Amino acid sequence: MRILFLRPEGSKLPIVDFAEIINIPIFTPVCTDYPPLPSTEAYAFTSSNAVKCFHDLDKIKEKEIFSIGKSTAQELLKHGIKSEYPQDYDSLSLAYFIRSKGVRSLTAIRSKKASDDLRKSLQDIEYYEIYDYDTVVDKENLEKSKYYLENCKADVVVLTSSEISKTVATYLRSCYKIISIGPMTTRTILSLRPDLKIFQSKIYDIEGVIDLIRKEVKLNG
Repeated sequence: MRILFLRPEGSKLPIVDFAEIINIPIFTPVCTDYPPLPSTEAYAFTSSNAVKCFHDLDKIKEKEIFSIGKSTAQELLKHGIKSEYPQDYDSLSLAYFIRSKGVRSLTAIRSKKASDDLRKSLQDIEYYEIYDYDTVVDKENLEKSKYYLENCKADVVVLTSSEISKTVATYLRSCYKIISIGPMTTRTILSLRPDLKIFQSKIYDIEGVIDLIRKEVKLNG
């Protein structure tokens, strides 16, 4: 079995014993300048790259900190910062989780290409967004992914973000299983390619994706 992962450059990939992993990073994260940090009672990080590009960690260590999921929380822990995260690792679940904690003011640290789901879901509190990185398409790797996708050179294709889904949507075919990391990614790809069957991970991270693929292997083995 060959599993094609389409992820940003620098993303940690799993090691599996039942398949060949092909990793094509079609996006390169680029840290960007951002304005002075708003003073709020809580701060939320929506990706590991948001943590890596944030240079004001010393200013928020005494604040309430939230992460979108486990991998982002682990990146914060490298800097001695503990954070809370929801059971489901997506923006809507993060918004509900933050609201359940009674937060009255929040700054979200995000990508310039982030969706507006978090902002729309937290309109009832004092809310700010800081964009500390952007993603740039690697044209050479995009062409490489196009070759794999259009010529059915994988058994499983893993889509890990809405932005990646938008970028490769026209290249996708029905000759392999397409796995989405979570509901936002699923919603995006189906809005562009309703003809495709999408398998969605129950846990919205790479571990959940691998668990889904492993179960599929066992069922078909």
